[in-house]
Amino acid sequence: MRTLADKVRICAANNADLYEAVFRALGLREHRNPFMWWSESPAPPFYSNLTTLDPDAIEPQLKAVKQLSSVLEGPFAVKDGFCRLDLGDVGFKLLFDASWIWADPDRAIDNTGGRMAAGWQRICDADALRAWENAWASDNPTDQRVFPPAILDNPDVAFLGRAATDGFDAGCIVNRSLEVVGLSNVFAKGKDVETVYQDATSATFTYANDLPLVGYEHDDALRAARIAGFEPIGNLRIWLQLSEGTA
Repeated sequence: MRTLADKVRICAANNADLYEAVFRALGLREHRNPFMWWSESPAPPFYSNLTTLDPDAIEPQLKAVKQLSSVLEGPFAVKDGFCRLDLGDVGFKLLFDASWIWADPDRAIDNTGGRMAAGWQRICDADALRAWENAWASDNPTDQRVFPPAILDNPDVAFLGRAATDGFDAGCIVNRSLEVVGLSNVFAKGKDVETVYQDATSATFTYANDLPLVGYEHDDALRAARIAGFEPIGNLRIWLQLSEGTA
């Protein structure tokens, strides 16, 4: 039987799997060992340059953070998956706290009978992916594309969206690992975040093959995840390196 500590490690590893997929699709160099995942290439918007995989490997993780500080130009983020790093003394500020979440198949809400809810579909071509990303990033627009068409060739990653007249008004990313399936990047235009989270959870189960669903959320999205059947199992922190002018 998995302990909470086991589940948190699994969540962190699944999240790192998604990082690998995104960075590789963008042609960026990335590295991984049992202690952490990291990249010395500038991260795409909303992504960290290092994410931890072991709660006890503090010394090598801090060494890697300092190395990244010496090679990266400009601020970068670190995802501390176990709340074990204190980076305030090395030029970082705490961006936000969040919770890893876990849903066993028999606990999550599924109102669709194992099918996607009405209007939901898998993104299968570059034009649809661009429309999906435009909708996902509408609250925080950026000139840099985060998800290139190459990521659609990855069999372990699926982009799901709810079609609307102007593209998509809801969506999520699904990424499959050996032990779990990740649900992330859930977005909803309007105020139906709880319904969308339930629909996204149901849609993800179509890819899960009875594996647990995992992810991380905070604030309103965390409340929506709990309503959909997820339970918080541990905390994580996102640290952001201060720019030289504000350090």
